[in-house]
Amino acid sequence: MEEPVRTAVIGAGGIGWRHCLSLAQQIPGAQLAAVADIDEGAARRAASLAPGARVATDYRQVLADPSIRAVVIASPNDTHTRIIAEAAQAGKDIFCEKPVAMDLPSTDDALAAVAHHGVKLQVGFQRRFDPAYRKAREIIAAGELGPVELIVGTTRDPKPPTLEQFRQGGDIFINTTIHDLDSVRFLTGLEAVEVYATGSSLIVPDAAPEGFVDTTVTFLCLETGALAVITNSLRAAYGYDVSIEVMGPAGKVAVGQEQQVGMRRFTSQGVYHDHVYWYLDRFKEAYLQELAHFVECVALGREPEVSGQDGRMALVLAQAAARSLRERRPVPAGERDQ
Repeated sequence: MEEPVRTAVIGAGGIGWRHCLSLAQQIPGAQLAAVADIDEGAARRAASLAPGARVATDYRQVLADPSIRAVVIASPNDTHTRIIAEAAQAGKDIFCEKPVAMDLPSTDDALAAVAHHGVKLQVGFQRRFDPAYRKAREIIAAGELGPVELIVGTTRDPKPPTLEQFRQGGDIFINTTIHDLDSVRFLTGLEAVEVYATGSSLIVPDAAPEGFVDTTVTFLCLETGALAVITNSLRAAYGYDVSIEVMGPAGKVAVGQEQQVGMRRFTSQGVYHDHVYWYLDRFKEAYLQELAHFVECVALGREPEVSGQDGRMALVLAQAAARSLRERRPVPAGERDQ
């Protein structure tokens, strides 16, 4: 019997805890070996999911453990680059939540470290592992819609970040829009050649003076001439809202899931159903499957489906959107800040 893939999770917040649960209890062949977080209480709570899992307040302690084969990076965005480089140097295979880094030079440095040390890197674009997204991709790739003509997508979060979270984690494009941008690439197989974005500060107090927006519309012109429109909002009072439609001459595919429970109630006052509230609920299965894929790749020596280059390409588009907003003009997708 093969030894389980001993894996450490760095960052024990919401998504980190979810990954700990998957590794500890839901993925055959995986073992949650350690949890690192500067909040020792959070690390202990997550580690308790796997009796015997080590607890650390400094991630370097788990990187120094030769028995740990892989790491899952679920720490704040601005720590990813440093941890990727150090994990690669320590010879660990790496799963990292998006983004790889907050800017392209740092992303390139992280990817160079991964390549230099010959380790694996999978980026956490969980929608690629959602059953509905995967089925939609199959339909599009099989040509059942004909050539793609129009994509319309949205992500709306139920509650906005604080201004401090903006400062630490980056703007709406790097945190939210980036998932929709990757979804366009994943579903259609097409690259964007031009990006235009507009946005407003309507939700987060005091965000505007620091250049942050919380409500945006992003337009993409793809290499075939097909168009994509992405809307994002950081407030949806009814709960987490994510959907995407892809249209062609033979019809369309639409991916979306509003209901947590597949039931509607009919009364004299109207028709009611519940609504999924949080992204961890909407993509529960996707988060499990993406991590199971990573563990399998580590165990069998395969390259992950979602590469560091996928992370880089999505960041290129996210930064192009941010630049377009600042400069109030369309921006070529490959154009970089001067």
